[in-house]
Amino acid sequence: MAGSVGADPVTATAATRVPAVRRGGAALGIAAVTLFWLSLYLYVPVLPVQAARLGAGVAGVGLVLAAYGFIQFVLRVPTGLWSDRLGRRQPFLVAALAAAALAAVGMAAAPAPLELGLGRAISGLAACGWVAMTLLLADLLPGAGLAGALAIAGFVSRAAQLVGTFAGGAIAQAGGFAAPFWVAAAVAVAGGLAALWVPEPHPAPVAGSPGLRARLLVGTDRRLLGASGLSLGAQCVTFVTTYGFLPLVAAQRFHAGGLDLGVLAVASGAPAALAALWAGRLSQRYPAWALTGLGFLLAAAGAAAIPWLGSLGALDGAAAAIGAGLGLNAPLMMTEAVRGFPPTRRGTAMGFYQSIYSIGMFGGPALAGAVGARWGLPALFEATAAIALAAALLCRPLLARR
Repeated sequence: MAGSVGADPVTATAATRVPAVRRGGAALGIAAVTLFWLSLYLYVPVLPVQAARLGAGVAGVGLVLAAYGFIQFVLRVPTGLWSDRLGRRQPFLVAALAAAALAAVGMAAAPAPLELGLGRAISGLAACGWVAMTLLLADLLPGAGLAGALAIAGFVSRAAQLVGTFAGGAIAQAGGFAAPFWVAAAVAVAGGLAALWVPEPHPAPVAGSPGLRARLLVGTDRRLLGASGLSLGAQCVTFVTTYGFLPLVAAQRFHAGGLDLGVLAVASGAPAALAALWAGRLSQRYPAWALTGLGFLLAAAGAAAIPWLGSLGALDGAAAAIGAGLGLNAPLMMTEAVRGFPPTRRGTAMGFYQSIYSIGMFGGPALAGAVGARWGLPALFEATAAIALAAALLCRPLLARR
């Protein structure tokens, strides 16, 4: 009895220490992830315009934008496999921020569209780290549950993208179109320094970790494939509209400057961040397939309206509809993709999910650029709206639980 009493203070100290360390690690992890997304999105409002300024046509702009997603398609599954095998997530955060800094410097100094596309490809390499980052934040926020933690991760990414895109527009207005790239490089360096101090909740592979063949079988799961396919459509819509040709429409049709492009980004990003934050709560009351279908319908309406709008303010409204719809979808589809997998396979599941949806990142802009070059920008946006509408109709058969 005495021995147990004597051990109590030690046990109590350890019990109070672990949550404190976890809370501090979560705050530092969120800060590093925020800086990561800031560094990737500070130049997004001006990237298509910069590609055009360097001599790229509509199809060329599409290829520059597509480079970001193509690299992710190739490397996100290996990233998830590697992360699961190591049993670690934090080193991928550090490496991603280093790649983000290199990409920003390369694009800032790019003399032609080819070099700009190469820098964009390196930024896609950096984005592969999101596979491990989402699970790192989930490990650092165990009290939130998987759906809640991924909703927080979605909110952090959307909020950082919102701030980054608005700030990037303002920076371009003040310092020219190359300035956001240089600022992004500095932000990535700061984030990398912060990431070095983020703790690793599971610093070693879990005993009994499955082999490579067992991990690869994760990619045959019906729910994972369904959520991934829907997310592919969502990324296609996002990278054709919000992060693709929408800023080009604003600049060419309404003569939008850098600050106007930042406001356009806020119009999309603010509803996206708020919708991502509420997705976890809404999913407790409504089925995921219904919420996801609603999100796609909002995105379809916004994309279909773009060719017919007559003012920059109306264009902001269309961007808000797209942002709210896809912001609601993102954490819901991510949760459905990895739900049911044990921790030893979640990195692989997340890698498959993000690799499949990255097809939309490069396939969407590349095909949209070809459509726009042949039939004009209105046809490009109407085709994108059709993709969102088709995805809305597929939500129930792909996500409804059996």
